[in-house]
Amino acid sequence: MSDTFTTTRATMRQLVAVVVVLALAARQAAGQVFFEPTDGGGFTIAFQDQVVFRHSADDPILSIGSGSSDFSEKHGNFKINDDVLKKLPLSEYKYVAEGDDSVHITFTTDEDPELTVGLHVVQISPNTVDISTDTNSNAYNRLWVRLWAEEEEQVWGVGEQYSYLNLRGRHYPVWTSEQGIGRDGSIIANLSDVDGGAGGEYYTTYYPQASYLSSRRYSLLINDPRYLVLNFTEASRHEVFLHHHMFHATLLREATLMATVQAVTTTLGKPPQLPEWIMRGTILGVQHGTDEMMFRYEEARDAGVDVSGMWIQDWSGSIETLLGHRVYWNWRWNQTYYPDLDVVIAGLAQEGVRVLAYANPNLVEGSEMFEEAAALGYLMTDAEGNAFRHDFGGFLAGTVDLLSEDAFNWYKDEIEKNMIALGLGGWMADFGEYTRLDMFSADSTHDAESRHNLLPVAWARCNKAALDNTGMTGEVVPFHRSGGLGASRHQVLTWAGDQNVNWAYGDGLPSTIIAALSLAVSGMGVTHFDIGGYTTQAPVLARSKELLLRSTEYAVFTPVMRTHEGNKPQHNHQYYSEKDTLLQFARLTQMHSRLLPYTRSLLQALKATGTPVQRPLFLHFEEDVGSYEVAYQYLFGPDLLVAPVLSKAVEEWEVYLPGGGAEWVHLWGDGAAMTGPMVVVVAAPLGYPPVFYRKGSPYESLFQEIADEFGGDERLKGRR
Repeated sequence: MSDTFTTTRATMRQLVAVVVVLALAARQAAGQVFFEPTDGGGFTIAFQDQVVFRHSADDPILSIGSGSSDFSEKHGNFKINDDVLKKLPLSEYKYVAEGDDSVHITFTTDEDPELTVGLHVVQISPNTVDISTDTNSNAYNRLWVRLWAEEEEQVWGVGEQYSYLNLRGRHYPVWTSEQGIGRDGSIIANLSDVDGGAGGEYYTTYYPQASYLSSRRYSLLINDPRYLVLNFTEASRHEVFLHHHMFHATLLREATLMATVQAVTTTLGKPPQLPEWIMRGTILGVQHGTDEMMFRYEEARDAGVDVSGMWIQDWSGSIETLLGHRVYWNWRWNQTYYPDLDVVIAGLAQEGVRVLAYANPNLVEGSEMFEEAAALGYLMTDAEGNAFRHDFGGFLAGTVDLLSEDAFNWYKDEIEKNMIALGLGGWMADFGEYTRLDMFSADSTHDAESRHNLLPVAWARCNKAALDNTGMTGEVVPFHRSGGLGASRHQVLTWAGDQNVNWAYGDGLPSTIIAALSLAVSGMGVTHFDIGGYTTQAPVLARSKELLLRSTEYAVFTPVMRTHEGNKPQHNHQYYSEKDTLLQFARLTQMHSRLLPYTRSLLQALKATGTPVQRPLFLHFEEDVGSYEVAYQYLFGPDLLVAPVLSKAVEEWEVYLPGGGAEWVHLWGDGAAMTGPMVVVVAAPLGYPPVFYRKGSPYESLFQEIADEFGGDERLKGRR
């Protein structure tokens, strides 16, 4: 009886939803925003054929209130306690003004008779609406906005996430921070939590973004840099909780999910062009001076590694801390540690190899740049106006006040003089997440929460300004860890941050796939990851040979390959640890280079249309229900389906082939074409990642050549 009653109620809700949508569709002209009263003093607001808001006195779409918060920080990890002191549901509305392309409603509440809150939904282009609220009172600092949702609706994005691709059933704070070590309640996370909460949560991320993509073919971009929470836990509502009394967002609605993602990327600003040199071979991450760099380069080159770049993060010097080998944060060439680096850079350029370095927005206390910036007043300060000295784990550093125009321009000039003029081909543009609420800027425009979330955007903008000013955009590549709404237009490339050197889904190799796909639907369409991971805690966490090579074979089918020795290199298996590893690694870098014509076309598509390079399956196979359940496969462009091996000690792997009429050919198989939807199990010996190409692709002959050149393993014979 209970099950029948529940089913009947669910069916009735679905029928009501269909009736309302049909009624709205019947009334609307193409692209109109309009208002529809409902029984019981409620209403519906729709755009095109989609309901956006559904209000009733018992279930209001707006509530306003007040509260207080405490943000405690240690080493970039934040503990946030938020207390709601008052919450007033805005149940009643008194006035409606409806135009051809807009709806304006005024809300009131008996609990504060003088208070009015306005809601404005205004069409600004055929497929875009502007949604905002205003109020006649500044007595409140909390707002809840509730958008209508379908029970089976899926939601993705919110910037770079690591634990879940589909975000329904969970809440996501938008607050840039360290992503955490271990995450998701793992043993590693619990051990890390002892150190100031460093274990992280499922939602902690360097690159949160106040936006999401809905399976109902719309995306919401929320224009507020303060702390907010996107709550997807309810069956019929998506709730936005803001630390402000007003709301402003843009809703983009297109005919397909792919078109919606393209619109998001275009609206936020397409990333600058990625140069071709970085799409081939690999960048080798090495350290410890000029001689060591050149030794590793020549060793790799002679073994057949296709080297596109040498990345020396300690170009400015190094220090040893409890966290391991750390870079000395003074962003100038350390000529003692790296003698003749300028000559080496020029020489390697003749061989088609770039040298890359490292920088972040912080300066170690006592360094030349710290003293100069402090004397000029270009560091963020404490409440007394003194340079804020932040504990970064083993040393203190100040943060350049990139929100101040003068400090921004000073740092931009330093990048130009110290890095671009030296001939560097790029650098890791690290950090940006540590700004505390008791750190102040010379620019008083922004409140404390906004300063925190805006610093990663300013850091990206500063790097891009240096490229633009020197004419090196499209040639030099900073790659960023942190970000937020507005950062992607300035970021040539991102990377997934500091994963553990293991197979864990919460914070190991698998999490980089979720990171790439969530960024893709958030408008940042080109990213990569540290091959083999970074975070090492020996003996509990140490990189194995198998993990290194599995992550390398996966990286072949991404836009950029780059190694990292990790924070404790001596405990990690490296590409140079033994001859067999080096030779297997070399083969995979050559494979990546052979893909260059195809990879180039994907970056051209990103620039032209905003189409991400790595894509969740459902962007191409929207009508295939199974595609929505696949989180750990992706499409590398339209024609390569990639299912990385994400477990140790396996020789075969399960792959989902989507429906939709496409025929798929296993890259290492017998050439037979298969049509989905179906699940297949393929041989996956080390060095042969499960990859399928689309039969009939313009690049089919290239894929066949790669299969012929790099296939032939006996373990593949007789297997599809």
